[in-house]
Amino acid sequence: MKKLVFLWIMVLVPVALWAQFPPAAGLPGTTAMHADSSAFVAWATGCTSERGLMRIDKPHLGYASFGDDTLVLGKPGAGGASEIVYDVVSLGDGGMATVTFASPIYNGDGPDFAVFENGFDIADAYDPSGILHFLELAFVEVSSDGEHFFPFPAVTYVPFDQQLNGNAGIDPSQIHNFAGKYDQFYGTPFDLDEVEDDPLLNKNHVTHVRIIDVVGCIKPEYARYDSEGHIVNDPWFTSFDTGGFDLEAVGVIHDLAHNDVVENDMETISLYPNPVKDQLFVTVQNLQTVEVYNLMGQKVMATTTPVINIGSLNQGIYFVRVKADGKTITERIVKQ
Repeated sequence: MKKLVFLWIMVLVPVALWAQFPPAAGLPGTTAMHADSSAFVAWATGCTSERGLMRIDKPHLGYASFGDDTLVLGKPGAGGASEIVYDVVSLGDGGMATVTFASPIYNGDGPDFAVFENGFDIADAYDPSGILHFLELAFVEVSSDGEHFFPFPAVTYVPFDQQLNGNAGIDPSQIHNFAGKYDQFYGTPFDLDEVEDDPLLNKNHVTHVRIIDVVGCIKPEYARYDSEGHIVNDPWFTSFDTGGFDLEAVGVIHDLAHNDVVENDMETISLYPNPVKDQLFVTVQNLQTVEVYNLMGQKVMATTTPVINIGSLNQGIYFVRVKADGKTITERIVKQ
């Protein structure tokens, strides 16, 4: 649910005095991935949604109904809605959407896909701390057969002694493995390594990703819980046709269609050391260009030489795109 008028009626909600997870997009240590990031190789090609109620405790109000499943397909904004902020499908309280892909996702190095929602930063006048964002959250599950689904271990340290009202903000550094952690156009990444192993899940052939609205109500009869037993508290109630988690897109970082290219060329290319502190070396025949991108999708460095001096870059995760002999390979590195 998003109503832009809310920017004028935001209220400051007390937040915990500590947090341990990556912060909002644009801050040091964030894991937010911009939709234009070169890390994305594909986007969802199918979506089936099951809407939840606009307000779980008042079923007579009906179900969330904004948007249709086609708006989830492709890159954020590709669905063609008249207002890009509403280029979403709204799930309502406890609603869900299951998305599919042209090629299965596999468990590569680092995050494997990212989920996009249309959250936003709260106006400064209502948040002197500058850390709160209007975020509607969802659990994420994966399946390799479309029948058996397995959850990411989501964790929230948002206090639940008082209900966050429908205009409230959340500190992104207090939540982990919830879709909706970041603002619009910044995807929340998910690493399949974090899903518990199970014989019924093939992490190298994930065909379905399911997104389930958390409801956000702290009343015991309606509450949902994270993997550590905490009640999930997010803005509630939002009694609108746009209520609940607004699914915007799902971007793929590792899929089998692109894995073939990497596997066929792994013997002829080498990036080292990784992790790297100062100089990164590229060994490949017929090198053309080397480009370095941050998680926002911004190109931060480019060269045609096999030695890249990255000592000036901030610590974190980067993607190195190597063009050689007419082919392009993207590798993940960690800058210490």
